[in-house]
Amino acid sequence: MTDVEAAFNQNWILTGGVVNPVVRPADARPAGSAQSIVVWSSRQGGFNEMKLLFLLAIAAARQSVDIQSPYLITDESSEWSLHEARKRGVRIRLLLDGDKTDARTVKFAGRGQYERLLEDGIEIAEYQPTMMHAKAMMIDGSFSVVGSANFDNRSLELNDEMNVAVSDPDLAARLLDDFERDLQRAKKLTPDEWRRRGALERIREHFWSYFGEIF
Repeated sequence: MTDVEAAFNQNWILTGGVVNPVVRPADARPAGSAQSIVVWSSRQGGFNEMKLLFLLAIAAARQSVDIQSPYLITDESSEWSLHEARKRGVRIRLLLDGDKTDARTVKFAGRGQYERLLEDGIEIAEYQPTMMHAKAMMIDGSFSVVGSANFDNRSLELNDEMNVAVSDPDLAARLLDDFERDLQRAKKLTPDEWRRRGALERIREHFWSYFGEIF
């Protein structure tokens, strides 16, 4: 809780506010063996621990990476980290929004990257019932990242975001159970199927992909 308050106070200071923090003694003892850290990023402050968290977590993966995010926009470093994980034999699954989304242009830009990712052996599925707002990443069934950040360039480079990273197999198992249930209501894509998409979809994806850096 202290770290969450610190993130709020720092953000408030960066926007010109005045903070008189109340420093409380850490009287709560851990109830289990889980270890966690709070990570936040701020464009105003010029630091980007959020992106480092995602890249280092993927770099540490040896078995599986499962990412649930409404939006997907990778840049050179994040796409490279996924590619290197695949070269190590890591199974990567991305569960993303489908057509029911609040940002169609971002969806088109993200879909413009699907073909490269699918050819790399990355599994992609689009959630169908409604817009999906969950943001979670599970590494090797033991390490989890949850919070406000999407797996996109805007969250990892531009926005003020805060996530909690937790090393705990029990929490990872609960999040993976939710992931699997959502996956049952998603449309799984294949490279061959994706190559057969229509010309209009390709044109939209190509056009909006130029704006990926600001999405």
